[in-house]
Amino acid sequence: MSYAKNSKDIYSQITETVIEALEQGNIIWKKPWGSYGLPKNFTTGKQYRGWNVFWLNFITTYKQYSTPFFLTFNQAQKKGGRIKKGSKGTPIVFWATIEDKNITMVIKDETTGVETKVHPTKLIPTTHTVFNLDQTEDIDLTGLETLRRPETNNIEACDTIINNMPLAPVIRHSGDQAYYCQMKDQVTMPAKNLFVNDEAYYTTLFHELAHSTGHEKRLNRKELIEHDGFGGTNYSKEELTAEFTAAFLSGFTGIQTETITNSAAYIQGWLKALKEDKKLLLSAACQAQKAADFILNINSQNEEEKAL
Repeated sequence: MSYAKNSKDIYSQITETVIEALEQGNIIWKKPWGSYGLPKNFTTGKQYRGWNVFWLNFITTYKQYSTPFFLTFNQAQKKGGRIKKGSKGTPIVFWATIEDKNITMVIKDETTGVETKVHPTKLIPTTHTVFNLDQTEDIDLTGLETLRRPETNNIEACDTIINNMPLAPVIRHSGDQAYYCQMKDQVTMPAKNLFVNDEAYYTTLFHELAHSTGHEKRLNRKELIEHDGFGGTNYSKEELTAEFTAAFLSGFTGIQTETITNSAAYIQGWLKALKEDKKLLLSAACQAQKAADFILNINSQNEEEKAL
């Protein structure tokens, strides 16, 4: 483990990699999700959260790994395996709680009168390097197939999420466009039979429901409330947040998200905003975690990374 003393470098490294993929015409968070679901730590079985879930999913797709399972160098050794020679690990960012030795507080016990000196805690960004299972050898993978998400429950899982979303907006089917109207608090979708398949329908609906979470009566998200027009920073971040959220929910339900060819204007608009603010992509992914939690009716406690 090492402390990320310069988090800006990490933001730049990750964002530049994503920008490179976007410039090649690939909207990477729209690529199919594996049947194993979202990225997880192979040793603990815990799903990565926040930015890391998107970042490792991107790496899995970009590197064409067969599964989204990762582990550290030491965890590979404890499993009786090792990292293949020449393999390059992937840095992930999480937050560690440490004592701030520069500040001392005195807490007095009202009953005994005893005073105790303590240091307040603070969160700092830290990093671990993880490796995909494909980068390891000699690890026992018996039972790996049992971790696949059953395809027969995919659509049912989508319906369950949609039907149980708290404070859900009105969903109507009309026309040939999908959009969310903030003024009416209403999602409009084309008829289901107009989509290339059921998965594409649900992914699009997840995207629009993600926009609805920004309404003032839900998460009150600035990027939705303070709309600045096509190509603006708020607009681009809101679109990225909705894309991330749809990807999170698609991975959560196990459906295969179809690759969607977006217009050049969308890509250029996002790239412009990304290049002006290196933190934009990371921030959008964090907002998406909150949006997905809302749709899933999860009482988020703003937990930090606990996958390791």
